[in-house]
Amino acid sequence: MKKILNILMAALVLAGVSCTDDLEYKPGGVTPVKTLLLPADNYYVELQSASTATLCFSWEPALAADGQLPHYEVVFFSQPGGEIVYRYDAGSSTSIDIAHKEINRIANAAGIDVGADGAVYWSVVSSRGVDTAPVTAEPRKLELTRLLGFNVIPDQLFLTGEATEVGEDLSNACVGRKTGDGEFTFYQKLEAGKGFTFVSSKGDDRTTYTVVNGVLSDESVEPATIDRSGIYRIKLDLNVRGITFEHIDRVEFNFAPRTEDNRDMDYIGNGCWKLSNYSVEFREESWGLDQRYNFHPVFDGVMYVWAGAKGNDSSPSELSGADYYIQTENLYTGDAYGPEKFKFHSDFNGKKVDITLIMSGDVENCTHVIEIVG
Repeated sequence: MKKILNILMAALVLAGVSCTDDLEYKPGGVTPVKTLLLPADNYYVELQSASTATLCFSWEPALAADGQLPHYEVVFFSQPGGEIVYRYDAGSSTSIDIAHKEINRIANAAGIDVGADGAVYWSVVSSRGVDTAPVTAEPRKLELTRLLGFNVIPDQLFLTGEATEVGEDLSNACVGRKTGDGEFTFYQKLEAGKGFTFVSSKGDDRTTYTVVNGVLSDESVEPATIDRSGIYRIKLDLNVRGITFEHIDRVEFNFAPRTEDNRDMDYIGNGCWKLSNYSVEFREESWGLDQRYNFHPVFDGVMYVWAGAKGNDSSPSELSGADYYIQTENLYTGDAYGPEKFKFHSDFNGKKVDITLIMSGDVENCTHVIEIVG
């Protein structure tokens, strides 16, 4: 019996070793990228802040021993033969469009000052699993002019000051809506002749931004002022130190089938407008009930349309949610219906409602809320 038990134990040990061997990862190997395609060596680009501004990088593929697609990173150097200062994940593709704003960060990592001319060098690293090939393709030179922005761009921005609706108490500062990398929008009523600033946080480590000679500055704490009291849409682009102020004359609620019932909405503060006790009456047409509506903001005398997704022809199935998000803004052409619109939920027909338009940074998406009040 003892001999049988010893044999069984030996068999189990051998089986365990065999299983362990089977589970061990065996790297398959990958060839390096040998040829870079785009951009050409010594290519020059003047970086732009637009979200659509990109530069295409491409290369010939590497080969993995296991037959699967390799993984690629575009790597950047401050000088030929130097250390890698930035890596950009390209996945399994052999080309990638890198945003100018990302290249601006790469240039910063390479030591190029804001607004200055300089050069970075790039190549591509291939890998498969834990196996990484060396940089073989000779790095190419990319000449560029950096954006005239800030080296450190915050993920959030607040508006505070005596001129604002919330006053100088920093704890009450209103948060901006982040609309892109380094881009923020505020809707706020400002009082002429009184000061306001933008801050990166409500803590002691905050950076303060103000307006000097029409551009943003982080070197002055002197509050900015505005010449005309009113409600404004304020757009900031910290990538280029840009700021614009658009006076919002009014916001009109537009019920397309009954434009005679259109009314201006009341501004209630913090980027919100409200229309109270509005009587909803769908118009009966030969094809059914017409229940289309949208919003008409007027910026400095020019009317625009705020509406849902283009081509949206469905009534919402819920009384709140994504069907109520403001997703488009276009110049008003005089067509009350237009391609961009919302549709009332069927529950609102024949009812009195309050409609609240919310454009502030306190909500994740610009939206509106409709409540039955009678």
